[in-house]
Amino acid sequence: MTMRRGPHPDELISASLTDDLTYDERAELDRHLAGCAACRETLAAFTVERDLVAGMREVEPPRNLAARVRTGIEAGRLEQRPWWRRGGGLAAAGGFVATVGAAALAVLLISNLPLGPVGQGGSPQPTASATASDELSPSEEPSASATPPATTGDVALEPGQVGYLSLVGAPFSESHLYFINDANGASVEAQAPSGPILSAAFSPTNEWLAYITQKGESGANEVWALRIADGTTLHLGCSLAAPFTDRLAWSPDGSYLAYTLVADDLGASSGCPANDRDERTTDAWIFEAPTGEHYHLTQDGDAFAASFLAGETPTLLVSHAAEAPWSEAVPLATTPSDLERIDGVFMPLVSPDGNRALFWRGTMALEPGGWAWSFSRGGMPYVSGDFRSSGPASPWLGEQLFADLTTPGGAAFAAGRFSWGLDSDLVAFWGGAWNGTPQGGQGTYPDDQGVYIGRIGAGLLTVDSRLSNLSGSIGEQDWIVDVIFTADGGDVVVTVGLPSAGIGDPPSSRLLRVPLDGGDATQLGGDSDPTPWNGPAVIGRLNSSG
Repeated sequence: MTMRRGPHPDELISASLTDDLTYDERAELDRHLAGCAACRETLAAFTVERDLVAGMREVEPPRNLAARVRTGIEAGRLEQRPWWRRGGGLAAAGGFVATVGAAALAVLLISNLPLGPVGQGGSPQPTASATASDELSPSEEPSASATPPATTGDVALEPGQVGYLSLVGAPFSESHLYFINDANGASVEAQAPSGPILSAAFSPTNEWLAYITQKGESGANEVWALRIADGTTLHLGCSLAAPFTDRLAWSPDGSYLAYTLVADDLGASSGCPANDRDERTTDAWIFEAPTGEHYHLTQDGDAFAASFLAGETPTLLVSHAAEAPWSEAVPLATTPSDLERIDGVFMPLVSPDGNRALFWRGTMALEPGGWAWSFSRGGMPYVSGDFRSSGPASPWLGEQLFADLTTPGGAAFAAGRFSWGLDSDLVAFWGGAWNGTPQGGQGTYPDDQGVYIGRIGAGLLTVDSRLSNLSGSIGEQDWIVDVIFTADGGDVVVTVGLPSAGIGDPPSSRLLRVPLDGGDATQLGGDSDPTPWNGPAVIGRLNSSG
């Protein structure tokens, strides 16, 4: 669909209500909203219109209205979204009410528009984004919350304790972000993002929490660092959303955080202006915790921050996306690395003891659009051999992590995520986007809603490795956001993303603690209405020096 462009592209309003927008159009909405007070006032009026719609439930809509809108969503909206961003669609259950409400709201809004140019609405959660940008001058990038809020109680995590992020909000209102110590309920407030939290990593010093959030529906993500002692929130950059950009890697001493940004420019007033790299190039970035500075480490345009090696000199494994991907060791000091180029290895994740790594092998290709890389043929997760071995074979030859999956005709995981337990034996895999024919489990294996758990010392992953006691807590439209092991290895804490409950509603998730012995899952954070976005969780580090 082609929309007229003007000072206030009001045609985008009704289209946004049914999410009938391309990514470029969503990005245009976010950019315009960030700098236009009139449009934000129009968006604020949606709250009143929403209340009016709530009283219309007894009005009989046309028989085919829901079918028409639902068909439009399924045929257009999902096709416009890249496969790695399809998790947060409208729920199938209750879809009729949502679509009828959206259509009625569009009629009410359009009938009340002034004759002159007006502001447009945005995609879900634009209000928070606009509120954050109001505090900035046109050329500023957010760096820290103006006044760090006070903590409530001792929020610091003791070794082994669980903490998590909680994004709390109501429809069309400002959201609040908290870091919560699950052991004592203490919390500290951070600067609120405009979308859900997708990934998190706690520093080895138990001082800093790094996390990645979605920026509304703009197709961008933001990287943040939170000092949990006082709530100081640092903005570390923006990135186009793409596979393999959700890795956050701390150096063993907690001095450095490595992450990946795909450069883009959403406009100076968006809070995501251009950085000093060419648009749509991918590079590894570094945050120095002692100084608070951040900068790009690479200038290759195809480089991803993977994982730090164990050792006294901070050395980052950087992976390069290509048809035949490869990795290299980049020291963050003047001492050069004696490691050779590692061909065929992509995004290695070194185990906590430094003796093994999980990594990817396969043939990669650019997604449509020419900037997002994923595996096109033979993409599979692997586990390396023991780096301490003195045998003739390279430990990077490794073994396929899934023992019972084959790649006939080039079948592959396009992407996925994995993690280690603190014992360097437990492993988890989730979010695998399989592009081949299912190979077991009555046609459901491998499953992108499944979490697969195993021990390296007890054999590799199989169809039987799926965490069965989590299945009853996953709805048809839900998706797995993040998985971590507790310190003792007895449980996993899983963030389960929930589909949007309606137009303008804040994101929601469930944070579940799931026993590996088959016991019932328990929900962290309790129940509330509206349901907040709880997670991802982190664990107090056992090797903390702070």
